[in-house]
Amino acid sequence: MIKSHAIVLHRYAYSDSSWIVKALTEECGIVSFIVKGGKRKESPFKGALDPLALSEVVFRQNPNTELQFVKEATLLDWHKDMREDLLKTAKAQVMTEIVLRYAPAGVPLEGEFSLLENALAALSLPANNAPDIKPPADNAPESKPSESVFADIKPSADNTSSIFARWLLDICDLWGYTLDMHTCSRCGHPIEGAPADFHPETGAFVCNSCLGVESPRARKETLDGFYALRTGNGDIAHPEFTENALLAYLRNHIGFLREINSLKFLNEARKL
Repeated sequence: MIKSHAIVLHRYAYSDSSWIVKALTEECGIVSFIVKGGKRKESPFKGALDPLALSEVVFRQNPNTELQFVKEATLLDWHKDMREDLLKTAKAQVMTEIVLRYAPAGVPLEGEFSLLENALAALSLPANNAPDIKPPADNAPESKPSESVFADIKPSADNTSSIFARWLLDICDLWGYTLDMHTCSRCGHPIEGAPADFHPETGAFVCNSCLGVESPRARKETLDGFYALRTGNGDIAHPEFTENALLAYLRNHIGFLREINSLKFLNEARKL
């Protein structure tokens, strides 16, 4: 019997009364559960297996079947404050869908679980207790992904706009696509201030000296966002540009052969 914390990534109907639930578990990676009677009002799993919920699940893993039976599920965090904010909920759904579609299958995913758990917790903080995002030490590839900046969040001013972009940076690092925000890709010198350009197809940052009289391909809002991430200096004024640049970089590396459906919801939420 396995007892593990789990984050519900996706849920869909199996019958008039049951669910199929896909969850990221701390012990076993992504697991598919069949939850018979889960739709009923008297279901003992009510709330614990809702999408985006953090729960403790008990199940017996049967290697001969894809669907596992849940014996117990205890709700730990429903992320109520996050769910009351449409934009935060949309970002959370994109994160969970990326993990569901592109995380390695059939293996433990401790790093992915830690990053997602901490990001959802940060999004769930009330505005006056939002996290003070700290930059990674030199963006070192050898840094342990499980030691994400979200693990050491401190109450501060509202800084939640950095959370999704920071998660994207961390997941790129975890999956072997580390971005070096500190060094110019052309001259190899440290970048002072905001980068002058960013190429999402390669992940290359360019300094002002190397850009020269060329017109940057990236928007100023995107580059300012990367500077904020690198230094940890406060909010990102227009996070959607930096988020989109990171999504484009990730798309170029892992293919995104299957569409991320929740991006449509995120784009609509951004307009509100």
